[in-house]
Amino acid sequence: MTVSHIENRDVANEDLSTGALDGLLTRESLESERSHFVIEESAISPSPGCRPLTFVNGLALVLGLQIGSGIFFAPSQVSNHVPCPGAAVLVWFLAGLLVWTGAASFIELGVAIPNNGGIQEYLRFCYGDYAAFLFSWVWVAISKPGAMALISMIFAQNLFTIGTLNGEVSVWVLKSAAFTGLWVVALINCLGAITGARVANVFLVWKLFAITSIAIIGVITAFQGTHSVPELSTLEWFGQDPDPQRRTLSAWGTAGELVTAIYGALFCYGGWEAIGFVAGEMAEPTRNLPRVIGTAMCVSIVGFVLMNMALFVVLPFELVREESAVAVEFGLKVFGSIGALVYSLIVSTSALGSLNANVFATARLCVAASKSHYFPSFIGNSHCPSRDSDSSVTGKVLKHLPSPAVSIIAEFARRTEVLRWEKQVPIYAILMNTLIASFYILIGTSNSLITFIGISEYIFFLLAVLGLFRLRQSRPYSDSAYKTRTANLVVFCIFSGLLVIRGVITDPLQGVVIVVLALIGLALFRQKNTGL
Repeated sequence: MTVSHIENRDVANEDLSTGALDGLLTRESLESERSHFVIEESAISPSPGCRPLTFVNGLALVLGLQIGSGIFFAPSQVSNHVPCPGAAVLVWFLAGLLVWTGAASFIELGVAIPNNGGIQEYLRFCYGDYAAFLFSWVWVAISKPGAMALISMIFAQNLFTIGTLNGEVSVWVLKSAAFTGLWVVALINCLGAITGARVANVFLVWKLFAITSIAIIGVITAFQGTHSVPELSTLEWFGQDPDPQRRTLSAWGTAGELVTAIYGALFCYGGWEAIGFVAGEMAEPTRNLPRVIGTAMCVSIVGFVLMNMALFVVLPFELVREESAVAVEFGLKVFGSIGALVYSLIVSTSALGSLNANVFATARLCVAASKSHYFPSFIGNSHCPSRDSDSSVTGKVLKHLPSPAVSIIAEFARRTEVLRWEKQVPIYAILMNTLIASFYILIGTSNSLITFIGISEYIFFLLAVLGLFRLRQSRPYSDSAYKTRTANLVVFCIFSGLLVIRGVITDPLQGVVIVVLALIGLALFRQKNTGL
């Protein structure tokens, strides 16, 4: 499943993430459900004894999942792949509409398939176990560690911008800071400390404050005119690309650049796919779910569009392209060094909060997958029945490794027994995810990671929505069941398919990596099911 986006992908409310992940990757058969299930509203009634989510509760959860730290980085990434400010604003608007059609489709999936587990359950229900296994495999190998790496980079870029306003900072200094932030958060999680929902809500308020303040200041600046910001007199919303080399791109090349730009905007809208978990706890879901997603999408689209327009009103287009820490540059331009410091602290600390939530939730995803035998049992600390047999079972698992490695790992396992068995901390899962994310920080760039994450995610989003067509044909709907417009499904499938295909053509190496991982996953899946 996606935990926020997870995004973002930020998991702004960890209570939602925890509850959603507890039932993830269950193994019970769905064959009888496929043939005898009538889709109706009562199928997703909140659990007995649980207080159902109201419209306001659901709206807060969806916005918390959707508004992530990426919004303070992506404007630069989007601007680098479009010719002018007007085109960048249009990308943000169109990406929001695409996400809206997907979210509307996922509401219907959540109503039709009430099993806890989100996208993974949708895929398993529509296509079988391999699709569900492949989803969890790619999510753990690419999407979630990639998001952790990207958020770590956002933290580093905004933290260091304030100290290097008049000079360049080495890319390896930024990577070192990203490594440090990632591992500090991971080690804190290994000790059993997690950010509570109240603290996560504080980070959400900070992000909303930053977005709103930038948008309001941009509007005020536009009304004040050129005497306030001289650059406003030369702003051309739909002028030629300032880079002469980009003006010679073919239509095919321009399409590739546009797709890359859209992936940057889609990353910031991430978290919408978790609407399936809200569906299971929503009061009057048929009535409230469309209102929740409609209101949330309006708020996020308007907020993101106005923020980007404000950036272009205050900052030169070339500067937005060059500087990834656009909020810090905005603060510097409007308020001086104090403003830069304030925005730097807001964005960098918010990124750490988002990173903490992603580290925690992704580890829970790995534990659930491990308990369902999708991943090795030791990842979920289910390789032995109790703490008493931990050391002996660990020794048997490690017997084929070199002696020095056995000694180090065995000692680590011994020292972490209390955390793993008494505090139920998924240490092995946290370390595995952190190592993968560290690898992405080492070899990747922010732009390449956004495209990599986008392609891997939208393949499964597309498959899930395509499954809805099959679902409608194979099972009856009651009159009270929620059913989105068919146009939403068609629009989402067409444009998601085009994004995936053009994204793979633009970055073929990333497509090859995804295919290779899928093949490895297929081999492991067959081995698991044949017992070889």
